[in-house]
Amino acid sequence: MRRARSGRTAVRVAALLLPIALLPACQATNSPPLPRAAVPTAFVRPSDSGLSDAPGRVVAQNKGWVVRAHPATQTGSAYCLATRADSASPLSFRATAKGAAMLVNGDQKAQPPTGERAGESRLTAIFPDGASMALEAKPLPNGGVIVPVELPKYEDLFEPFMRSKAVTLKSADADKIGDVSLGGSSWALNALDECRILHTDGQFAEAAPRPAQP
Repeated sequence: MRRARSGRTAVRVAALLLPIALLPACQATNSPPLPRAAVPTAFVRPSDSGLSDAPGRVVAQNKGWVVRAHPATQTGSAYCLATRADSASPLSFRATAKGAAMLVNGDQKAQPPTGERAGESRLTAIFPDGASMALEAKPLPNGGVIVPVELPKYEDLFEPFMRSKAVTLKSADADKIGDVSLGGSSWALNALDECRILHTDGQFAEAAPRPAQP
């Protein structure tokens, strides 16, 4: 009888020790996965335009215009964009920490072509009072044009657009691009400049210097 009891006792002890032995294995199986290593900056592909791919945040809206701030990312620098709220106008204005641009039927991140693709395209702006101005523009692949502007000339170039209610744009071939309403453009360009100062030189500014972007 003593041997039988000893056998049953050994079985009970083994049964009690089995879950304890399996516990570390269960804990290892259910442990959370290790965090994925961050992609080294050297392997991050820069944006083709040099500008941020992040969606814009509305920072100002008034008089039929919307101004959006696009924060910097690992692949592109911050910029601000002013467009008509109804998206019907071919005209938009863009500003970065280092330059500005007027876009006519151009993508918001469009850049002037370089190298063999570079070209000149004179754009004429005719205002209701009869005044006109010739703009040094660059043709874009989609048929639009971009007018790059250096910051010191920002106000001088855009001033006629700010004080006029409309403008007629003509290409170098005297082809009429269209009559564009400029209502509210004075407010829009002032708001764009404020956005440039607050959201491309401050918390949204790129961490490392990049080539100047118009």
